[in-house]
This record gives sequence, C-alpha cells and structure tokens, in this order.
Amino acid sequence: MNLWESFKVALSSIWNHKVRSILTMLGIIIGVAAVIVIVAIGQGAKKQMTDELFSTDKNVVELYYEQIETEDGMETFWEEPELTSMDLEFLGEVPGVKSVLATNQGFGTAMINDKQAELDITGVDGEYFTARNIQTVEGRPLNDKDNDGLNRVVMIDTVARDKFFKDTDDVIGEIMDLDGNPYKIVGVYESPIPEQFRWSENGEMVMPRSVISMMFGNREIESLAVIADDPERISEIGMEAANALTEQKKLEDGAYTIHDFSEYEQEVETVITMMTLFIGSIAAISLLVGGIGVMNIMLVSVTERTREIGLRKALGATRGKILLQFLIESVTLTSLGGLIGIGLAALGAMLITIFAPITAPISPVVVLIGVGFSAFIGIIFGILPANKASKLSPIDALRYE
Repeated sequence: MNLWESFKVALSSIWNHKVRSILTMLGIIIGVAAVIVIVAIGQGAKKQMTDELFSTDKNVVELYYEQIETEDGMETFWEEPELTSMDLEFLGEVPGVKSVLATNQGFGTAMINDKQAELDITGVDGEYFTARNIQTVEGRPLNDKDNDGLNRVVMIDTVARDKFFKDTDDVIGEIMDLDGNPYKIVGVYESPIPEQFRWSENGEMVMPRSVISMMFGNREIESLAVIADDPERISEIGMEAANALTEQKKLEDGAYTIHDFSEYEQEVETVITMMTLFIGSIAAISLLVGGIGVMNIMLVSVTERTREIGLRKALGATRGKILLQFLIESVTLTSLGGLIGIGLAALGAMLITIFAPITAPISPVVVLIGVGFSAFIGIIFGILPANKASKLSPIDALRYE
C-alpha cells in the first residue's frame, strides 16, 4: 500500500466515524484558530499604535532646541533662538531635506452669525498642505502670498465646517469673527486628526503664521520640521539638519536635535509581543488537549481494527507499513482540524476588522506554522497508537473478537 492509498484509507476511516472525528478535531480547531487570531490581533494592535503614536507622517521629523546642561547641574534661564525665513532657506539646502515646515500656534473664539466656539489655530505657509498631504475639499489652500502679505484669510477643517455651516452649501467667502477681527474663509480641508484623538468637537483652523504672530504677539516660527526625501533615512537626515542649524546659528548654550521615538516603539513592541505570547500560550494549551484526544481516539481505532491489522500482516504487510498507515491517519485527522481552524480564524479576523477599531491581518507565516504544528501534533500523539498497532502479533490479532 503506497502513501496515496494510505491517505485514502485514512480519509475513509475519518468519514465513517464523522461525529467522533469532529469531536476529536475540536481541540485542534479551537487551538489553531485561537492562536492565529490572537497573533493577528497583536500584530494589528502593534501596527496601529506605532502608526498613530509615532508614524503619522513617515517622512516628517520635528526639530527642537535643547539647552546643554552645565557642569554643576544648575538650571539657568534660557531662551530658544529666534528663527527667521533665512534659516528656513538654509535648512532647505541641507542634503536630503525635501522641504521645511514652520508653524506657530494660537487660540481664539470664532463667531459666525449666532454660533460661537473656541478653536485651535495653526499658523502655516504654502508648504504646509503639500508636505502634510492635507486634502483641500473646498476652496483653495493658503499660499506664500497670504503669509507675506499678512492677508486676513483662514481655512477651517471639516469638523469646524459641520459645526458652523452644517446646512450651508458654499462657505467660501464667508466672514468669520475671531476675537473681534474679521477673517475671510478661503478654503476647507479634511481634518487630519483621527476622530478618537480629537480633544475638541469644535474642530480647528489655519491661517498665515505671520498673521498669528501679529494677532497674538508670539513668534512667527515656534515649531520647526523638515521633510526628508527618503523615509528610510529620516532620522539621519533630521540630525544632519539639526546639526547644520546649530552651526548656522553659532549656538553655545544649546543645540537643535530631533525626537527619537525608536526606544518608545521598541517598548510598545515588547509589551504587545509579551502579551501576545502569554495569551497565545494559554490558547495553545487547547492544542495539547486536542493532541491527547487524538491519541485517545487512535488507540480506540487500533483496538477496533485489530483483526484488520492481523489480516494485513498475514498478507505480508511489514511493521513499518502498519506504523506508517496509522501515523498518516493521525496526521490527516489533525491537519484537517488545523485547516478548519484556519478558516475559522479567517472568519474571526474579518469580524474583528469589521466591528473593532483595529485591523487583524492574518500572516501567511502564522498560517503555515499552524498547519505544520497541527501535523506535528498528529505525529507526536500518533506514534504510541501506531507503534501499538505495528507490534500486534498476526495470530493474536486474527483471533481477536
């Protein structure tokens, strides 16, 4: 009997005892499905946390000023160097820097008709929308002419538009009163902040940063970032830009540097990996229980087929052939359970993606490991029954009632 014939005999035996086979495979099915789904959830959660916390803009790196500590460790009063448009032009010439982002912040009370709300205001220039990949849904984006000409124009996001102009078809040209000063709305942009991270339901707005500086009396450039032309070298390019700016400004008491989130990413990855392994190991216990069930049912199968084993030995079947036959049946049983478990895991991952706020991607590597581990369980827990069958004496087996 060759391998294909042995496989057909194994399928026939499983089919003739359908209920018993399904109950035997249940532990394998649940174990494989649980492990795959848990790993998928862990991978999805890790990716979502990493993307939302650290990688909102893949090629944007923030620069900030850091004071150098004195040798005696005493704190001293310091003021961040003031940045100018010449500094921005200088940074734009650093190798690897695609463009430079400079912003400032404000906060004001906006009033349109009879509606009033507190809004965050970001001061920007013409590079902002392209670099941040922010979509303009109505009107036009702000440009460098608005910034250089101190134009009293603003853009509101889609959240603010829904609050102030929910029943208005066209908002372009509307006048907004901001702390007693009129501003013309020239555009609406898609809010870049995910809904779960919005601290205010009023939305936000942008205006030329030169106007914010004039309106609130703060610096025209408060936050600085560079856009790298190669996302794979973002940290390297960011540090080169920071070092170049430090030399350009001839700073002695401090230096420009970048935020390095690699350590935080590693910590998040470690925590999620540990949780996934812990919960996955608990789910893997069902695989062990399922394997014990397979061994038990195979022992029952050997007892039921004692006369068949004796007849095959009497007709010349070797011990190795008998051993292989029952191992194939055990592996087929557990592999079928693994395949059903994979299908159940795919369904579970799809439901999680639909109804939960995370995506649960099923890794092909995990699927292959699941199938391989199921077959491995069939071999491990099928050895004892197969070995018992192969050692039966033909005469004793034929006499068995």
